[in-house]
Amino acid sequence: MRRSPRTVLRAALLLVVALVAGAATAASPAAPAQAWLSQPAESRCVETCVNVPTTPQAAAQKLLEYNASGQLIIEWAERDIIPKEIQPIADGTIGATPQCNIDLRTLQTLIIVIRNYGSVQVSDLNRHCANDGVATCASNPTSRHCTPAGSPNAMDLTWIGGGRTRGNDVSTNVLLPFLDSFMPPGSRAGQAAGSDGCGAYWMPPLANISRFADYCTHIHVDFGSTTAALRGLTTR
Repeated sequence: MRRSPRTVLRAALLLVVALVAGAATAASPAAPAQAWLSQPAESRCVETCVNVPTTPQAAAQKLLEYNASGQLIIEWAERDIIPKEIQPIADGTIGATPQCNIDLRTLQTLIIVIRNYGSVQVSDLNRHCANDGVATCASNPTSRHCTPAGSPNAMDLTWIGGGRTRGNDVSTNVLLPFLDSFMPPGSRAGQAAGSDGCGAYWMPPLANISRFADYCTHIHVDFGSTTAALRGLTTR
């Protein structure tokens, strides 16, 4: 479809504005998150780490509540996450389909993220029982979405609050230091500047989360091979 000169000029002006805004963000990587979040957020897990459910069943039940309220959003291609994974854990019937189980720390992390940012959108958890037909355990059996057996510990997040998380954006750079404040050493994130066509971008320093290359369609987070619990969880 041919565009008019006015349309082309308008598009060029919008591009210039976007580039200027992007440059400002790059120059100030710690820009306040509140501009796009649905609620004020902690930079470190303090209040949001109080009274986090300590059992898989209790955590899954809380996630079902968040799903019903629209705070836990599951992408359509992975819609089986709720009925095949979260619901059986919440019901205490996951023993009938143990391949659909999810690591407790993953469930707890989703709860903490929702508490802090208001909502989260998920595109992948346990691929054994919910997947898009392309990224499957058959195509990548060593993925943390598939291992360890009976308790995969990975999550792919595509939105937090009102911010899109692709790995190479401001939203991700707000999220990762927050996760780093309570995830155990040995955890991992799929963020690596200059890889997989994602371009060069600033990445915040992290103490407990290492990085590996991943596509910039989401932010992948997992617990690697560590079995350590989340840090800093408190009760009142």
